[in-house]
Amino acid sequence: MSCALAGVTLAGALLAVIAQAQSQEVVEITVEKRQGTSWQPVSSQTVFHSSDDIRFRVRSRIGGYLYVLNHESGGDETWLYPRPEQSSDNHIAISTSFLVPDSPASFTVGGQPGFDVTYWMITPQPMSLSPSAPKSKAKPNTLLPRCGSGPLRARGVCEDPHAGPHAISESDRIPSVFSTAGGLVARDLTFQSKQSAVQVVAPEPPSGSIVYALWIAHK
Repeated sequence: MSCALAGVTLAGALLAVIAQAQSQEVVEITVEKRQGTSWQPVSSQTVFHSSDDIRFRVRSRIGGYLYVLNHESGGDETWLYPRPEQSSDNHIAISTSFLVPDSPASFTVGGQPGFDVTYWMITPQPMSLSPSAPKSKAKPNTLLPRCGSGPLRARGVCEDPHAGPHAISESDRIPSVFSTAGGLVARDLTFQSKQSAVQVVAPEPPSGSIVYALWIAHK
């Protein structure tokens, strides 16, 4: 009996090791909120208030070029990264932590209450587009954030489970401006929480571009 159980346990451990070897953490992203004169990491499901200042701390295990497009809750579409006033390019180095936007800048939450959907893409080659291209208009997001219940709510923390990272399961939901990047990996991405950070995990080392969405809730 004990030998059989040991065999099952060993087999299970081996399968876990194999599964881990076939997956790879691609990106780690942390949402930070300005608290007085300092910045504090917060849950990606936080419901922010108008005039809150936020930024993203990012670390990628793959090199390439980062593009972040924001569909605001009211329907406006704007570039978050790279921005026209940005002095550096949007090339990212492997396993190097950096801020979006570049320090000391930040993003101020505002606009129609709801969810901003930010689309993140890392591609091996730069895209032939201009981040300062004319803004387009998307369909407004009419879903309003709600504070969840439980211990966090009792402590005055407002989080909505709709906020945070999302895989893009349908190709037609990928912004058309990203269509010039080939080999997009979207539907097979999974997400893991590590304290305040979110880890984006691919089933195998991605050879093309990856794209996912991060929903930002605000009142």
